Parts: sequence; structure tokens; C-alpha cells
Amino acid sequence: MNILELIFNLSIVYVIYNLVWWLIVKLPKGFITGFNKNIALDYVLSALKFLILSNITFTNCLNHIQNISPNVYDVSVTYIIGGLFLLIYMASKLNKKRSLFNLATNFGLKSKFNFNNSISNKLKYENHIIGVSMVVFTACIGFPSFGEIIYLNPLNIWFNETIQGLYQAPILKNIFGFFGFFFMVSTFQKGISSIKTIIDQISGKSTKKSNESPMEEMMRKFTEKNSGENSSKKVEMDDDLYVDFEEMDDNEN
Repeated sequence: MNILELIFNLSIVYVIYNLVWWLIVKLPKGFITGFNKNIALDYVLSALKFLILSNITFTNCLNHIQNISPNVYDVSVTYIIGGLFLLIYMASKLNKKRSLFNLATNFGLKSKFNFNNSISNKLKYENHIIGVSMVVFTACIGFPSFGEIIYLNPLNIWFNETIQGLYQAPILKNIFGFFGFFFMVSTFQKGISSIKTIIDQISGKSTKKSNESPMEEMMRKFTEKNSGENSSKKVEMDDDLYVDFEEMDDNEN
């Protein structure tokens, strides 16, 4: 039960964090830049977003441990669950961006989605962002003095207090709880899919189809089927494709 409570709390934290990040970072950045893409700035903000998220995840795991009077086993499980939750979330965001980029590339729609080689490079560098974020999370656990510095960091404290303040608001609590539940279910599904992919790789099964999103696979088959038809035929796509409920703009950080 404590594990489910931890996962549900993290789900709510992630939902509110994405909302706060959009309000204080992405929206002002859009007004300042005229909602034009700035690859260097987007890269920096992506790194900052995931690093702060790793700190928030560690803080909430530590708070959970302090509230349950745990033994060594409970402490280990809490940090493992927190780390897996963080990794699954970050990897899923990167994979979704890669899927949209590959889909746009295969269908000749890169110009419609404002994709270019810089976007491809940014996706490549996001692997490093995820790796550094996980190293920071692990370092907080392995080196208590470093974890204490992160825990008492003013920025980390502000985000956690803001998140808890929003969640404790009478009306907002039920709303965030609702979205947090579906976020938790979505994370479970992504985790199961990732585990299945790993098992298939270990067993030597082909993972080509499992690495494609359903939409990407459908578009790939459509392209193959119509490869001999007139290339000028226009294909319209929904602009809201790949939009999550917890993030309003998936083409930015």
C-alpha cells in the first residue's frame, strides 16, 4: 500500500510540476521569443527542467521515508520506485518526441512541424540530459551530504512548497488527484511496455514493432502501401497529435 501511495503522490507532483513549469517558464519564454523556437535556449531549459524534476523526486521519496518509519528494505524500495518512475517519465517524453520527428520525416511533414536538423541534434542530446538527471538522483541517495544540499536547495524548496500548496487547495486537490490517477495509470502502461521490450531483447525476439508507436506504425504501413501513388497527394494530420494532458506543448522542453 505504501508503494502505491508513493507512486500516486509522485504522479500528482509531476502533474502539478508540469503546470507550474508551463506557467513560470514556457509561457513567459514564448512571449519573450514571440513563440519562435530557440534551440540553444530550449536545450538549456530541458536540462534545467529534468534536473529540477530529479531533485523533486528525491525530495518526495525522502519525505515518504520519513513519514512511514521504514526499515532498510522500505528505504531501498522507495528509492528504486522513485528512480524507475523518474526514468520511465523522462524516457517516454524523449521517445514521444522521437516518434513525432520520425513520423514527420517519413511523411515529408518536417516543415509543417517546424522540424530541422537542429531538432534532431536536440533529441540526441536529450539522452545525455536524462543520464545526468539519473546520476544526480543516484548521487543524492549514495552521498547523504550531497542529498542534503539538494534537499535544502532554495529552488527545490520553492518548487516543493508551491506544488504542495496548490495540491492542498480545496477545489484543486480533487482536480489534481483526478489527473494524477490517470498519469499513474499511463506510467504503469509505459513501464509494462518497457519491461516487455527488455524481455524481448533478452530472449532475442524482434523488437521492431514494439519500438514504434501505433500511429507511427500505421503511417509507415500507409507510406509503404501508397509508395507508388502520386507523391503530390496531400495528407492532413491532426495538430493535436501526441499531446499529453500534463504537458501543453510537446515540441518544446
